[in-house]
Amino acid sequence: MQNGYARSDAGARTDIETMVVQFESVRLPKSLRSPDQDVLDAFMSLRKSVFAEGKNWRVWLSCRSDLDQYDHLDAYYIIAFDPATSEALAGARLLRTDRGGHHPSRSEMTYMVRDAARGMLPGLPSDLCDAEPPCDPSVWELTRFASNGAAGAGQLVLQRLRTFLLEQRGERFVFLSPPVIARLAKSSGFTNVVPLGPLRGDQNGKYRVYSADVPQPRGQGA
Repeated sequence: MQNGYARSDAGARTDIETMVVQFESVRLPKSLRSPDQDVLDAFMSLRKSVFAEGKNWRVWLSCRSDLDQYDHLDAYYIIAFDPATSEALAGARLLRTDRGGHHPSRSEMTYMVRDAARGMLPGLPSDLCDAEPPCDPSVWELTRFASNGAAGAGQLVLQRLRTFLLEQRGERFVFLSPPVIARLAKSSGFTNVVPLGPLRGDQNGKYRVYSADVPQPRGQGA
C-alpha cells in the first residue's frame, strides 16, 4: 500500500497553509535555504513516521527523510503545513505519467504504478492494473499520500491537487491506495473515481489502483 492515512479528516481548519513545492536535490545551509525546503523536510518527516515507522516499510532513510527513487527533480509535492508548529499535517507526491516515454529502457524508472506493472518493484504485484498504465502528459500519478490525522488536512491537499492539475492542464490522476482515499477524492470534487485493477491486500490492509478525473471549468474548449 503506497498511501497512508490516519484517523478522521472532517472539519478543515482555517490556519493551515497548503503549498506546492518541487524537489530540491542540493542541500544548502539553513541560512541559504528556501522556505519551501523546510516545508518539504517536514513532509519527509511525516512520511517517515507513517510509512517507515508506522507500517515498517523498507525505504531509503536518511535521518529524517523517506526518500525513494521517485523523489527527484520532476516531482511536485502538495503539503498542508501548520506554520505555527512548522509541522506537515498531510501531503502527497505527484509525477507526470509520460516520464520515460512510451518505450523506456529496461532499467529506466518511470512512475510507481507503471514500474510495478513492468515487474520492476519487488514489493508490488505486476498485475495491479487490468490494462497498461497510462503514459500521457495530461495524466499524473499521486503517491505517498500521508496524513497525521489533523482534521481536514487530507482534504485540503486534494482540493489543492485539483487546482494544481488544472494549472498543469491535467485531466486525471491515478493512485494506488486503500479505498478510503478514493472516497476522499470523491468528496473533494473529483469525478469518475474508478478502480483500474483488482483489490489487493497485505499486512497493512487492502489497496488497489484508482483513476480520478479532474473537473474542468465550465465553457472550456467552447
